Amino acid sequence: KNYIKGEDTPENRKAFIYETYSKFIKIINNAIKKYDPNHLNLGLRFGGNPPDELIEASADIGFDVFSLNVYSYRISDEILKKIDNLTDLPIIIGEFHFGTPGKGLAPGLCQTINQKERGVAYSYYVENAAAHPSVVGTHWFQWLDQPSTGRYDGENYNIGFIDVTDLPYQELVNEVIKTHEKIFGIHTGNVQPTDKQAISK
Repeated sequence: KNYIKGEDTPENRKAFIYETYSKFIKIINNAIKKYDPNHLNLGLRFGGNPPDELIEASADIGFDVFSLNVYSYRISDEILKKIDNLTDLPIIIGEFHFGTPGKGLAPGLCQTINQKERGVAYSYYVENAAAHPSVVGTHWFQWLDQPSTGRYDGENYNIGFIDVTDLPYQELVNEVIKTHEKIFGIHTGNVQPTDKQAISK
């Protein structure tokens, strides 16, 4: 009501959107907390680099974790620092992956030159994310390759840990094992993350 009374400016429209967002999500989160108090609220999964106003509006509306998808070869330290400063919440990466063309499949949103380099890219991404004290998880999309004929929207990415016949991409799996053997040491600052980057082209 107050926004309707005021002057119609881009600033007022933006303020209205963020206040509406905060009130709406608080209602939902309060209901979740009331009826399901023993589960973490992982929030909404934002994309890549959400605006400061959206991050700030998400700080105290009932999320236990700040979630975002980052399809890149590394998560920007600046983005992590910004989320940390504006929310003081743990951070979860909801989606990332690395693919390569082959088997009639497209390479996905982040490409490497071959299967071995997918493992190198995984280690670089996950280890450098884990080195940030607020990052509590990174989640790969997805377990198996998409069908060569495409899913509902046409995506047919070579992004799985396994192919459509349930055979693992061993080069990727080997690097994942190495990374997870030292992940706690990286997160506590006792082990340095890898600086080896994948060949993408």
